[in-house]
Amino acid sequence: MNVTSLLHFESMKYIGAQTQAASINHHVAAALRVFIEDFYQRIAPAFIVVLSCRRPSPMNFYRNIMQLLYESVDTMIVQLVLVELGRPRRIAGPRTHNLLLVDSLDALLDIEMHTYTAQSDTSEYYFIFLQQRDALIPHDMQGVFAYCWRHQLINCNVMTQSSGGQVLLHTYFPYAAGQCNDSQPTRINRFLGASWQHRDYFPSKLHNLNGCPLVVLARRVSPFLDLDLDEGQRGLLGLRGLEGRLLQELSHRMNFSIQFEGLQDQLRNRTTWSEKQLLQKLVQERRAHLAIGYVRKRIQYATNLTPVFPHYSNRVVGCLLLNAHNLTSLEIWSFPFQALTWICLLLFASWLIFGLIVRSMYSALLFFILRYHLHQRLPGSLPDLTHGDYAAVMGRTTWQDLREVPSLQDLLGLKSVIVSSEREEEVLRTLDRCTLREGAGSHPLFFGLISQDALLHLTQRGHRAGAYHIIPQDVLEQQLAIYLQKHSHLAAHLDHLVMSIRTVGLLHHWAGQVASERYFRSRFLYREKRIRQPDLWAVYILTAGLYLLSLVVFVCELLATRRAGI
Repeated sequence: MNVTSLLHFESMKYIGAQTQAASINHHVAAALRVFIEDFYQRIAPAFIVVLSCRRPSPMNFYRNIMQLLYESVDTMIVQLVLVELGRPRRIAGPRTHNLLLVDSLDALLDIEMHTYTAQSDTSEYYFIFLQQRDALIPHDMQGVFAYCWRHQLINCNVMTQSSGGQVLLHTYFPYAAGQCNDSQPTRINRFLGASWQHRDYFPSKLHNLNGCPLVVLARRVSPFLDLDLDEGQRGLLGLRGLEGRLLQELSHRMNFSIQFEGLQDQLRNRTTWSEKQLLQKLVQERRAHLAIGYVRKRIQYATNLTPVFPHYSNRVVGCLLLNAHNLTSLEIWSFPFQALTWICLLLFASWLIFGLIVRSMYSALLFFILRYHLHQRLPGSLPDLTHGDYAAVMGRTTWQDLREVPSLQDLLGLKSVIVSSEREEEVLRTLDRCTLREGAGSHPLFFGLISQDALLHLTQRGHRAGAYHIIPQDVLEQQLAIYLQKHSHLAAHLDHLVMSIRTVGLLHHWAGQVASERYFRSRFLYREKRIRQPDLWAVYILTAGLYLLSLVVFVCELLATRRAGI
């Protein structure tokens, strides 16, 4: 726009010029100057001034105000935008800190300020000077706040000047006590001539939600989020799990109640939404404030949703069923000595038969093997799995995550069993079925890709300590986050709370309560292996071998006796 024609208004033709006293103009300009110096110049490197008027008199008034501001404020970095009726233009530039000069509600709507920030995840500040006739101020102010709340513009203030020169500042509190979703104007400040009555120009509206409900879309995925239910009444009794505790803590700190959306459908069908379905409901229905329940932060969701700062780093690991790698009966008999040792001992068979030390050592090693459940050599890294002809068992979402990591493409090249459900317990059940299907003693080469926290929790819940072996090398890290509607007014405050909760270690404390790694690694509690026919093959083979040897010796002796008799 032409800044010269805006500021040097003396050369312009006035039609319906402003007629109020110059002292009132100076009073209003002083109120804006103090606000700019106290707030915008203190927290922002620059701000934007937008003028939108449908009447010539207020436009001339604002030109006068801008001239006075330029004469009294030093070093202002400002972007000036003039919105002309009937000539809509989109002006690029940051819209974080806004000073809007309007003469009516319609003039404010002409700016379409929500369209500039609808795809951003930040919180903006809107200081709106509404120059309107006294009788119309309440109606227009109510419309301004309704517009702000409809588009999740939480930091929205309206400054007005009465015909007598009184300058007041109003805002709205959508979570007032007993008045949830309220956009009624509330007076918060007044300009006293040299300063504002309070320097808190944008009071916090989210520290205390006064028990107002936030609608939550939740996935019941253990051990992250689960619910205690009254089976008789199908009612909600409480939240459990890592993210259940987080949601309770956020509810306590912000003083809001939790209203679950679509939970009864999940309970009735005993199913859970997929991650994609959960977020689609948040985008399409827009009836919920947030979505939680083992939701991973992903780049592809950034267009339509706003994520809160990741609250937990979840590790996906490879795991093996240890029973599938037990030594077979023949391997147990041959395990105490290496092959070369056995060959040497067979050259000294007579000494072996009468050697007490060797027999005692062999017996002790056999007892050690049976007592401590030694296994075959287990893979210690991802390359061991890829080179060992293993088949991977994983959920659909994990498979999608692997596709996005170039360094893990080797895992995708393996034979895979993709579980359609996103419940981690289904991955573990499928791994058990694939492993046991092969039969004992066959060492089936299957491994599962599963969340480590889920593996620890499911092992403890099923009393299967020592049943699984975790590959020491992690597969990938998944950042779990709460998702909000795009440009949600809750984003900045929830970010701050989640970071503070994570910093003090509460989430890791809750994770330790959900599942114990010490319990998982105990090898003495789990005894699932029963003696089956394949476990006795070594006894059969050794017995048959000895009988065969005795038969050969008997035949040799018989032949030798007959030959000696002849």
